Amino acid sequence: MKSAASYILLLLSLLTSCSGRHTSSGSLQPDSLRVAIIFYKKLWTTQDLDSAQWYAGLACRYLSKEDRKSQVHFAVASRYMDAGKPEQALIYYEKAGEHPDAWTQGRLCEIVPGLYAGMGRYADAIHWLDSARSGRTSRSVIPYYSLAKGNLFTMIGQPDSARHYYEIAAHSLNRWVAETAFRRLKLLYALKGKDSLACTMALNADKMLKEEIMNAEFAENRANYEREKMQNELNRLKIDKQRREIMLLSLGLGFILIVFLSYFLLQRRKRQANKLLLQEKTIHLEQAQQLLEQAEELTLLREKESQLRESLFRRMKSFHKIPSLEESKEEEPENSGQRIALSQEEWEDIRQTVDKSYDNFTQRLQQSFPSLSEKDINFCCLVKIGVSIKDLSDIYCISRTSISRKKQRVKRDKLGLTVEDETLDAFLRRF
Repeated sequence: MKSAASYILLLLSLLTSCSGRHTSSGSLQPDSLRVAIIFYKKLWTTQDLDSAQWYAGLACRYLSKEDRKSQVHFAVASRYMDAGKPEQALIYYEKAGEHPDAWTQGRLCEIVPGLYAGMGRYADAIHWLDSARSGRTSRSVIPYYSLAKGNLFTMIGQPDSARHYYEIAAHSLNRWVAETAFRRLKLLYALKGKDSLACTMALNADKMLKEEIMNAEFAENRANYEREKMQNELNRLKIDKQRREIMLLSLGLGFILIVFLSYFLLQRRKRQANKLLLQEKTIHLEQAQQLLEQAEELTLLREKESQLRESLFRRMKSFHKIPSLEESKEEEPENSGQRIALSQEEWEDIRQTVDKSYDNFTQRLQQSFPSLSEKDINFCCLVKIGVSIKDLSDIYCISRTSISRKKQRVKRDKLGLTVEDETLDAFLRRF
């Protein structure tokens, strides 16, 4: 339970620190913090301690702040403690103590001296606590230091020194530290046969603690109220100032706009009176010339395009099989009924010719309408190049009525066209 709680607290601390100033390090991207948290979670979930070390190294690589790396080292130490390896845990606790935040330093004050004491290294424990006291970064660490110092002196049999540090810790605003110090002071007095003194001291200390907490909370609440009141007043003044500035700016812009519009309208009327007829004539002549040139260019392009397509169509292997493709040849009698058989090679030739003539027609059609089958694509190619219903009937060996129905099915079911005024032929011609 303790390790799980430590993991949750460490993860929350890391997330809180990561959610702040992402851009403080120029070498790290914002996503680096998210990557570090991923490796931090894996550090806790892996069963292998070597893997935990590896994930810790990866997490530290993506962290720029030393206090965040300290949290990662603390987590590795916790894993070693859970595995019953205090010596290895102590190595990582020492790393965590190099640049800790307030929370981590407080936890280290609870754990590290006890580890040293358990190994019989009392001098190292005292030295570590003194170093932590001198290198503290926050006042909130002092209560943990005093409590740990008292615990250490209790272990080595120096109750007077222990009582001194317990009394300091007992006056802390940290409720957990204060309560723990009260209990241990009571135990020290009880061991000396001073139960009544222990009880009186505990009651007095508890009363003092409650008073201090109430005074601190009242002062904090009062300060928060005054601060919020002052902030609200400042916000109101800012809003009033912004409103005045906006009003003045709006009036100035309105006046400038009126002057500009008046001048513009006056000049516009003068120009219109002097040059309107000349401009209109010039514009009409230029437009007529442009339209004439565009019409000539369009006619030339269409002629060239038609010649090119005709040339391509004439190269098709199936060109002479389909009568409606030969413009010079009159349509055969409607009752001819001769079947037009097209091989797979001829179908492929038709598709390639249509693609060359109409900008990859089959590919664009397939991309726009994925439900079209290969046979549907072939049918659309024939409609695209203007094959008559009679020839389509001879190719597919069905009646002309069936061909018309087939066009409707392709239009409605495959292409999803619901416009009744537009036929499949018209749609494919402009596609």
